[in-house]
Amino acid sequence: MAVGLDEVFKVLSKGVMVSINSQKYLDIAKFLMIDENFEELELLLKKIGFRLNGENGYFYISKLEKMNESELNSFFNNHKNIIVCIAILKQLFPYIDRSHILKQSDFIHQLKQKDDDALNKKFEFLFNTSDQMIILDKFFELLEKSFIIERKKLESKDEYLVLGSLEYYAKIIESAT
Repeated sequence: MAVGLDEVFKVLSKGVMVSINSQKYLDIAKFLMIDENFEELELLLKKIGFRLNGENGYFYISKLEKMNESELNSFFNNHKNIIVCIAILKQLFPYIDRSHILKQSDFIHQLKQKDDDALNKKFEFLFNTSDQMIILDKFFELLEKSFIIERKKLESKDEYLVLGSLEYYAKIIESAT
């Protein structure tokens, strides 16, 4: 399917972070990988006060100016749950990176092996429950909704592809520690 600037803008302006290894947004990523397309959208966005970012296999839109303190606080409040989820993911799988396959079954196994009270408290804080099945579903749902993982096959709930956008949040976590 051929995409154009309008479709790419519609997707990115919704806050979607497009990864080049995403099956769902593959056409948009391929479109943005063409220098002329990237530069054309970059110029258009600049005219309205935004920047097109393309880093290490993922694309997103940000504003041109640096965020002020209020905007930074708002950003962290809006993204704190996903940042905590990624910190947990990196705690359980320190070497997980773009294009890895993440299995819920492996996640459950790692979680049981850790048997960490602090980790369990983080989950309870995030999801307001101690029910492991609800936590697992909500955890993977949040990662998927935030464009960090993508189901490998629609009929499978066990295998997920880790998208390039994981690095974006991992950098935030690293800079905060």
